[in-house]
Amino acid sequence: MIVSKLDDALLGAACMERLAKALDWVAQTDMAALEPGRHDIEGDEIYANVMEVTTCAPAEKQFEAHHAYLDVHYVIEGEELIGTAPVGECPEVQAYAQADDFALYGDPADAARVTWTLLRPGELCVTPPADAHKPACAVGAPARLKKACVKVLV
Repeated sequence: MIVSKLDDALLGAACMERLAKALDWVAQTDMAALEPGRHDIEGDEIYANVMEVTTCAPAEKQFEAHHAYLDVHYVIEGEELIGTAPVGECPEVQAYAQADDFALYGDPADAARVTWTLLRPGELCVTPPADAHKPACAVGAPARLKKACVKVLV
Protein backbone atom coordinates (compact mmCIF):
# COMPACT_ATOMS: atom_id res chain seq x y z
CA MET A 1 0.00 0.00 0.00
CA ILE A 2 1.32 3.41 -0.93
CA VAL A 3 -0.60 6.49 0.15
CA SER A 4 1.09 9.71 -0.91
CA LYS A 5 0.95 12.93 -2.85
CA LEU A 6 2.13 12.15 -6.36
CA ASP A 7 5.16 14.48 -6.07
CA ASP A 8 6.28 12.70 -2.90
CA ALA A 9 5.88 9.26 -4.49
CA LEU A 10 8.24 10.04 -7.37
CA LEU A 11 11.47 8.82 -5.78
CA GLY A 12 13.45 8.32 -8.97
CA ALA A 13 14.76 5.28 -10.80
CA ALA A 14 17.98 4.97 -8.77
CA CYS A 15 16.06 4.92 -5.48
CA MET A 16 13.58 2.37 -6.81
CA GLU A 17 16.49 0.16 -7.93
CA ARG A 18 18.03 0.40 -4.44
CA LEU A 19 14.65 -0.38 -2.87
CA ALA A 20 14.37 -3.51 -5.03
CA LYS A 21 17.86 -4.58 -3.90
CA ALA A 22 16.89 -3.99 -0.27
CA LEU A 23 13.76 -6.12 -0.61
CA ASP A 24 15.74 -8.86 -2.38
CA TRP A 25 18.25 -8.83 0.49
CA VAL A 26 15.46 -9.22 3.05
CA ALA A 27 13.93 -12.07 1.03
CA GLN A 28 17.24 -13.92 0.68
CA THR A 29 18.56 -13.41 4.22
CA ASP A 30 17.86 -15.51 7.31
CA MET A 31 16.56 -12.50 9.20
CA ALA A 32 16.02 -14.41 12.45
CA ALA A 33 19.73 -15.29 12.56
CA LEU A 34 20.89 -11.66 12.35
CA GLU A 35 22.42 -10.13 15.45
CA PRO A 36 21.40 -6.60 16.47
CA GLY A 37 23.45 -3.85 14.85
CA ARG A 38 24.26 -2.51 11.41
CA HIS A 39 24.46 -4.85 8.43
CA ASP A 40 25.85 -3.33 5.22
CA ILE A 41 24.14 -4.29 2.00
CA GLU A 42 25.66 -1.65 -0.31
CA GLY A 43 27.64 0.57 2.04
CA ASP A 44 25.88 3.80 2.97
CA GLU A 45 23.41 3.47 0.08
CA ILE A 46 21.61 0.45 1.54
CA TYR A 47 22.08 -0.98 5.02
CA ALA A 48 20.00 -2.60 7.73
CA ASN A 49 19.80 -1.75 11.40
CA VAL A 50 18.62 -4.83 13.28
CA MET A 51 17.24 -4.08 16.71
CA GLU A 52 15.56 -5.75 19.64
CA VAL A 53 13.35 -3.34 21.57
CA THR A 54 10.38 -3.30 23.88
CA THR A 55 7.37 -1.66 22.25
CA CYS A 56 5.54 1.11 24.09
CA ALA A 57 2.25 2.95 23.95
CA PRO A 58 1.92 5.28 20.94
CA ALA A 59 1.38 8.25 23.28
CA GLU A 60 4.89 7.69 24.70
CA LYS A 61 6.55 8.19 21.31
CA GLN A 62 7.02 11.03 18.85
CA PHE A 63 7.01 10.81 15.08
CA GLU A 64 10.37 10.75 13.32
CA ALA A 65 11.35 11.49 9.75
CA HIS A 66 14.41 11.46 7.51
CA HIS A 67 15.50 13.46 4.47
CA ALA A 68 18.16 11.27 2.86
CA TYR A 69 16.77 7.76 3.40
CA LEU A 70 13.54 5.87 3.23
CA ASP A 71 12.97 3.13 5.78
CA VAL A 72 11.83 -0.43 5.21
CA HIS A 73 10.46 -1.60 8.57
CA TYR A 74 10.54 -5.42 8.60
CA VAL A 75 9.28 -7.40 11.59
CA ILE A 76 11.34 -10.48 12.47
CA GLU A 77 9.73 -11.43 15.82
CA GLY A 78 6.82 -9.92 17.72
CA GLU A 79 4.31 -7.36 16.52
CA GLU A 80 4.74 -3.69 15.71
CA LEU A 81 2.13 -1.01 15.44
CA ILE A 82 3.52 1.80 13.29
CA GLY A 83 1.85 5.15 12.70
CA THR A 84 2.46 7.32 9.65
CA ALA A 85 1.42 10.88 8.85
CA PRO A 86 2.36 13.50 6.25
CA VAL A 87 5.53 15.09 7.64
CA GLY A 88 4.39 18.54 6.45
CA GLU A 89 1.38 18.34 8.75
CA CYS A 90 3.37 17.44 11.89
CA PRO A 91 4.91 20.14 14.10
CA GLU A 92 8.68 19.81 14.42
CA VAL A 93 9.80 19.21 18.01
CA GLN A 94 13.48 18.43 17.36
CA ALA A 95 15.22 20.07 14.42
CA TYR A 96 16.62 17.96 11.61
CA ALA A 97 20.19 16.79 12.22
CA GLN A 98 21.88 16.08 8.91
CA ALA A 99 24.60 13.92 10.50
CA ASP A 100 21.94 11.53 11.84
CA ASP A 101 19.35 12.13 9.08
CA PHE A 102 16.76 12.49 11.82
CA ALA A 103 14.13 14.88 13.14
CA LEU A 104 11.30 14.47 15.63
CA TYR A 105 7.71 15.64 15.19
CA GLY A 106 4.52 15.90 17.19
CA ASP A 107 1.14 14.56 16.19
CA PRO A 108 -0.63 16.31 13.31
CA ALA A 109 -3.48 18.65 14.28
CA ASP A 110 -5.92 16.41 12.41
CA ALA A 111 -5.70 12.99 14.08
CA ALA A 112 -7.46 11.45 11.07
CA ARG A 113 -4.27 12.06 9.06
CA VAL A 114 -2.47 9.35 11.06
CA THR A 115 -2.58 5.87 9.53
CA TRP A 116 -1.89 2.91 11.81
CA THR A 117 -0.52 -0.36 10.45
CA LEU A 118 -0.06 -3.58 12.39
CA LEU A 119 2.99 -5.54 11.27
CA ARG A 120 3.56 -9.19 12.14
CA PRO A 121 6.59 -11.39 11.42
CA GLY A 122 7.45 -11.39 7.73
CA GLU A 123 5.56 -8.14 7.05
CA LEU A 124 6.97 -4.75 6.18
CA CYS A 125 6.12 -1.10 5.80
CA VAL A 126 8.04 1.43 3.67
CA THR A 127 8.24 5.01 4.93
CA PRO A 128 9.70 7.52 2.47
CA PRO A 129 10.93 10.96 3.58
CA ALA A 130 7.44 12.46 3.13
CA ASP A 131 6.11 10.18 5.89
CA ALA A 132 6.66 10.97 9.52
CA HIS A 133 6.50 7.64 11.29
CA LYS A 134 6.05 6.39 14.83
CA PRO A 135 7.64 2.93 14.94
CA ALA A 136 7.81 0.27 17.67
CA CYS A 137 4.43 1.04 19.17
CA ALA A 138 2.77 -1.63 21.29
CA VAL A 139 -0.22 -3.68 20.29
CA GLY A 140 -1.84 -3.65 23.72
CA ALA A 141 0.79 -4.27 26.41
CA PRO A 142 4.48 -3.53 25.77
CA ALA A 143 6.26 -6.55 24.28
CA ARG A 144 9.59 -7.63 22.78
CA LEU A 145 10.09 -6.76 19.12
CA LYS A 146 12.93 -7.81 16.83
CA LYS A 147 12.96 -5.89 13.58
CA ALA A 148 15.16 -4.67 10.79
CA CYS A 149 15.02 -1.11 9.60
CA VAL A 150 16.57 -1.17 6.14
CA LYS A 151 17.82 2.28 5.15
CA VAL A 152 17.64 3.07 1.41
CA LEU A 153 19.26 6.25 0.07
CA VAL A 154 16.76 8.33 -1.86
